[in-house]
Amino acid sequence: MILLSTIGLTGPKWGSSSLTAFRKTETSAQATLLNAWLANIAQLVLSYFYLAINSECTAMAGAAEWNNLAVSRKGLRVTRPVGDQREKYILQLPYRWSLPLAAVSGGLHWLLSQSIFIVRIDAYDREGKIMQEDSQSAIGFSAISFITLILCFYALVGSVAWIGRRQMRIRIPFAASCSLVMSAACHPPPGDIDPHLRPVQWGVTEGSMFEGEKHCSLSSKTVTKPKVGEKYL
Repeated sequence: MILLSTIGLTGPKWGSSSLTAFRKTETSAQATLLNAWLANIAQLVLSYFYLAINSECTAMAGAAEWNNLAVSRKGLRVTRPVGDQREKYILQLPYRWSLPLAAVSGGLHWLLSQSIFIVRIDAYDREGKIMQEDSQSAIGFSAISFITLILCFYALVGSVAWIGRRQMRIRIPFAASCSLVMSAACHPPPGDIDPHLRPVQWGVTEGSMFEGEKHCSLSSKTVTKPKVGEKYL
């Protein structure tokens, strides 16, 4: 009798090899598909965690870009830029964020595929016919790959947490994703025509409001830095 293994349960070397197997069953099509599905559930869980981390990074990058509008004059970032407007990021993040995240995500998914995987052993007789009763399908587990995966994942989470704890000097009212705060910062003075098509900066604009109050807004004209203790609208 000859045994042919698609993924062997061999010694503790790197990659898809394991001394441990879970849910050993027959090699029918249904059992093999079920094992394949169970082995890849963890990939969905990892994808969820990656989306959560990506969302946090997107929020931090957005807050930093919004805050920088009070420091330098820039065009607005939109889907279809016109004039001096800037195009949005392809992956919703600056490349210095999105490229490392994409690379780390690919590496984590690869490590997970080396940690939990399907194992199928087909047994053949001397005439080359498969022996269903002696064939097996199982889910393999590699401890080395899994430990490496956990260490890399915690390194990613720790890096994002460290970036999130860094102090940022607030130069413009914090908006997050609140449309009311953003709308309040988008009321330029009357003489500022089509400022959304030109580079803008946030600050104290020329002129005054209803009762002589000074006004802060994004404007394509000259703006000044707000002063502590004064009232602005």
